[in-house]
Amino acid sequence: MGLSPSTLIDRVGYQVPNSATETSSPIIRNSKQPNKIISLPFEDEPDVNTLWRIFERATKKFKDNDMLGYRPVNDEGSVGPYTFETYGQVGDEVAKIGSAIAQLNLDPHSTISIFGVNSMGWVKSLLAVWRQGHVCVPLYDTLGAESSKFILRDAKVTTVFCEKAKIDQVLEVVDHCDVTTVIQFEPVDDEHRAKVPEGVTLLSLDEFKAQAEKAVPPADISPDDLAYVMYTSGTTGNPKGVRLSHCNVVTSTAGLLGMNVTIYQHDVYLSYLPLAHIFEAIVEVMCFTGGASIGFYQGNVRLLMDDIQALRPTVFAGVPRVYSRFYDKVTQTVESSGWLKQTLFNFAMGNQLGNVQNGTRNALWDALIFNKTKERLGGRIRLMVSGAAPLPAHIMDFLKVVFCCDVLQGYGMTENAAAACATPLGYARAGTIGEPVPCCEIKLEDVPELEYTSKDKPFPRGEICIRGKNVFHGYHNLPDKTAETLVDGWLHTGDIGQIVDDGSIQVIDRKKNIFKLAHGEYVAAEELEGIFHRSKYIGQIFVYGDSTQPTLVAIVVPDKETLEPWLREQGIEGDFATATQDPRVNVLLLEEIKREGKAAKLASFKIPKAVHVEGEVNELMQGFTVQNGCLTPTFKLRRPQLKARYLKQINDMYAHQASK
Repeated sequence: MGLSPSTLIDRVGYQVPNSATETSSPIIRNSKQPNKIISLPFEDEPDVNTLWRIFERATKKFKDNDMLGYRPVNDEGSVGPYTFETYGQVGDEVAKIGSAIAQLNLDPHSTISIFGVNSMGWVKSLLAVWRQGHVCVPLYDTLGAESSKFILRDAKVTTVFCEKAKIDQVLEVVDHCDVTTVIQFEPVDDEHRAKVPEGVTLLSLDEFKAQAEKAVPPADISPDDLAYVMYTSGTTGNPKGVRLSHCNVVTSTAGLLGMNVTIYQHDVYLSYLPLAHIFEAIVEVMCFTGGASIGFYQGNVRLLMDDIQALRPTVFAGVPRVYSRFYDKVTQTVESSGWLKQTLFNFAMGNQLGNVQNGTRNALWDALIFNKTKERLGGRIRLMVSGAAPLPAHIMDFLKVVFCCDVLQGYGMTENAAAACATPLGYARAGTIGEPVPCCEIKLEDVPELEYTSKDKPFPRGEICIRGKNVFHGYHNLPDKTAETLVDGWLHTGDIGQIVDDGSIQVIDRKKNIFKLAHGEYVAAEELEGIFHRSKYIGQIFVYGDSTQPTLVAIVVPDKETLEPWLREQGIEGDFATATQDPRVNVLLLEEIKREGKAAKLASFKIPKAVHVEGEVNELMQGFTVQNGCLTPTFKLRRPQLKARYLKQINDMYAHQASK
C-alpha cells in the first residue's frame, strides 16, 4: 500500500517571480497550477457554479446512490443499523421543502436559520434554502439563548428550522427577534403548541411540506448571491457574521478537487462535526461532488465510536482535539499492554513511519499490528482530513501509520470558505500546512512590531494573507471590521506563518495571542500550549502572562483517563475533582510542563513557573467547556473569558511567586 517513491513530493509551493515587496514575501501559489487561479469544480461543466447546481448535478448523476443515512431507534430505545435515502429521494424531499418555503412569500435572498445537531432534516433544509435562493444562517447546537438571540436579530431571520431539543430555546427568544415561522424537524406536541407566542407559527417539517399547494421550480441563483451568513464562534465579544457567496464556497470546493482530494461514489463519510462550521460544510459539499454517502452520528459524541463501527466510514474529518483523543486511546492501550508488546509496537511504529515517509508500507507490520489498530475506526478509512487548527506533527505521523491511511491537513478560516492551504497527497513532511490550494494565492506580510518580517533568516515570516474568489464578502453589519480584515483584496488572517526550506508554509503564531512579558520577551501562548499538551497527563491548558509580570503561569485540566491510574498508585482518594487538589498533582503537572519544555528546547521564560489545577470536568473530560464560555464550539480557547474565570487563581499564583 502507498505511493511509490517516484511519486513522493519533496517540494511544494511556487513563488511568483518579482512579486515580493518591501513589506511582504513573494506571492505563493500551488506548485502544480502556478499560472492560474481556479474557481470551477468541473472545467467541462461551467454551469455548475453554485452550491445548488452541485447538488442538482448529484441528483442526476448519482440518483440511485445512497446519500443521507441515520440510525433509527426502535420502541425499546435501542439504536439500529444505518438506513439511507438515495440522492434521488433526497432531491424529491428538498423540492417539497423548497416549494413550501416559496409559499412563505419571503423577500428574495431572505435569511433562514437552521438550529440543531447534524441530521437529515438539517441538510435537506439547507439544500431547500439554497434551492429557493435564500441565505442560510446556521446556529451551533451548543449556543445559549443570548448568543442565538443576538444572531437571529443581527441577521434579521424570519424563519427557523430546528430540532425538537432546541424548540424551547427558540420559543424563548422569538419575541425579541423578527422570527415568524418555526419548523421543527420532528412532530410537534401539544405542550409546545401552547407555548407559541402570538404572531408566530410552529409546524412540524411534515406539516410544513404539506402546506405547499404546488411544486415550485428552483430560483434563478447567481454565483455572487449569498449562500451563508455564517457566524464565527469568536474568541472575544459577539460572534461576527461572515458573508459567504455561492462562488466563495464553490471556489474552495474547486481548490480541493484541484489538489486531487477526490471523493468517490463508494466513499462513506460520518457527519458529526457541527454543520454550522465551514469545515464540515465544505466536506459535505465535497461528498456531493462525488456521489458519496453521508451517515449522521446519533447526536452524542460519547457514542461516536459506536457510530463509527456501525458506519465503517472511508473518509473521516476531525479537528486536532479529536485526533489527540485517538492518539491518547491507542498509546494508553499500548502502555498498559506489557513490556514486550509495548517494545514491539514502538519498534514497528518507528520502522513503519520510515516506510510511510518513503511512500511504502511494510505488510508484515500491518498484518501483525496496524490492521488491528485501524479496526478501531471500522477498518475502511482511506483518508483522514484535519482542519480548524494546526495538527501537531507527531499526531499526523501517528495517524498515517496506525490507521493505514492518507492524512490531509487543511488550513483556512470561515472568511475564506475553509480552503487556503493543504498538504498534497504524496507529501510526507508533517508539521506544515503544505501549499496554497489552486483556487487562491498567499503572501506573508511583515509584522514589525512583533519582529516578524519577510527578510527574516533562515525563513521568511509574517502574517498570512489570502487572495482568491473564495475570500468572503465582508462581515455582516460590521464595515469597520471588514475594512480591517480585507485590504486591497487580501484577507488578513491574523495567523503568523513562515516559508520553510521545502517551500511549504508553517503556522507558528497568532497575532492576537502574542504578548510581551515585563522584561520585554515575546510569548506565543498557542505555540506553548501545543507543546505542553504533549504530556499524557494534560488534557487542557491555558498559558497566561502579561507585560506587568516577568513569568508565565498556567491553568491545567488534567487528562482524567491517564491521571486516575496515577492517583490510585499514589493512594490519593476521593472523586476526581477532590483528588486533583492534592498538592502532589500540582507538582506532577508542573514537572510535566518543565519536561515537555526542555524536550522542545524552550527558553526558560517560556515555561510557566506555577500552575492551578482545574479538576471539575464534564462528560467529555473538559474543564474548559463551551457551556462555561471558555471554549468555542470548535474547541478553541476563549482567552478573555478564561482570564476572567480564573483571575483570582492567576493573581494568587503571581502573589505566591512574588513572596518567594
